[in-house]
Amino acid sequence: MNARLPDTAMAPGQPSLQAVRLSKSFLSGHVRVQVLQGLSIALYPGELSLISGPSGCGKSTLLSLLSGLQSPDEGQAMALGEDLGRMSARALEHFRLRHTGFVFQGFNLFPALTALEQVQLPLGYMGFKRAETLRRAQRALDEVGLTQRSAMRPAELSGGERQRVAIARAMAKEPQLLFADEPTSALDAESGQRVIDILHRAARAHGTTVLCVSHDPRLVRHADRVLGMEDGVIRNDWRQNQVTPE
Repeated sequence: MNARLPDTAMAPGQPSLQAVRLSKSFLSGHVRVQVLQGLSIALYPGELSLISGPSGCGKSTLLSLLSGLQSPDEGQAMALGEDLGRMSARALEHFRLRHTGFVFQGFNLFPALTALEQVQLPLGYMGFKRAETLRRAQRALDEVGLTQRSAMRPAELSGGERQRVAIARAMAKEPQLLFADEPTSALDAESGQRVIDILHRAARAHGTTVLCVSHDPRLVRHADRVLGMEDGVIRNDWRQNQVTPE
């Protein structure tokens, strides 16, 4: 019953995420609004890449296309060497379950579940035995500094703690790709800083490709790469150390 998953082994130096002349538009009333205009970028493992720009510039649309949540009007969205547009709906669902993690502004936690249960939930869908889901969930919560809060439900946690639970839930899957959409915008400075540090550590320690979209200026100095976006195109692209992957 399980759909066959594509081979995701990546050759060294190859991009793990790639937009190839992506275009996307939406209908607003009777007017079609062009959001992305032939955009091309390549993102690499072990980096936290930040797409920054004003609201409405197309940041979240680009993230949705590269994660397979939406389909482009034109062009290709490539992930781990696979063209997402060529996958069936079932294969795409399995690809996201196995290889991607998501962190959103709104946390998306279940009110009745404890922090530990929140993190275990997707692991069960992946087919892991309960003992393995428990081991992974405990390790992920420890990594985000929430071991002592694992029995708490969302209402008992601060906003920063809820976001860290969401990150632990994503990281427990050990994804190759981690997508974060405005992960700090609802948080105070201290909580936001902790979230940024955790995302950066995920890229460095686990070799994860972390793609973050945000207009939060605090993220800029922590990102390995910053892509400035405006009017559906990348206006500037720079790395903190200005070293291009071999």
